[in-house]
Amino acid sequence: MVVLAGGGGTRFAARAAGADKLAAPLGSSDVLRHLLAHLTPCWPVVLVGPDRVAGVPAVREEPPGGGPLAGFAAGLAALDAGVPPGAGCPVVLLGGDQPFAASAVPRLLEALAGDADAAVGVDASGRRQPLLSAYRRAHARAVVASLPVVAGRPVRELLGARGARVVEVPLEAHEHLDVDVPEDLARARALLAGPGASGAGAGGAPRT
Repeated sequence: MVVLAGGGGTRFAARAAGADKLAAPLGSSDVLRHLLAHLTPCWPVVLVGPDRVAGVPAVREEPPGGGPLAGFAAGLAALDAGVPPGAGCPVVLLGGDQPFAASAVPRLLEALAGDADAAVGVDASGRRQPLLSAYRRAHARAVVASLPVVAGRPVRELLGARGARVVEVPLEAHEHLDVDVPEDLARARALLAGPGASGAGAGGAPRT
């Protein structure tokens, strides 16, 4: 799994005196660690961004700040280094500021069981959430290799490639909640404190 954890978080920092949104306290942990704690332990995870979490490998996109597709490409390369060439295991892309996204991952992977190249979460309005998506590794490699540069390009390139077979997976509202501003963090804390949100139990140490 590729977890993007290197964004500047400028909207959050501007409203919270320079605070790092991924390190914002959430339950007994923080936003990023809550997500990591609920990912299936058997799946390898690589963070794209600073070396934030002990025991979880981290890489940087090229150039640093090059955007989410550059981050995905760096994470994919790191994961590929740990699998045999041509291995068919899918790769999942998540945003590190989505503390409850883990519960959607099994459905994304299940959607790839047929002949799909990609699976992407969609919210109740039908809007795609590219930072909650999964790809057949061969498809992801081919798209990245086809682009002259990945820096500054949107993740949507992975979904919009010619001939790509994309399956849309409905999301629960809490799964695509991303902590962009302090009000989002307050919503996440309210979900954690109340009943209902899958994967919203108190986060412990991340599992890798």
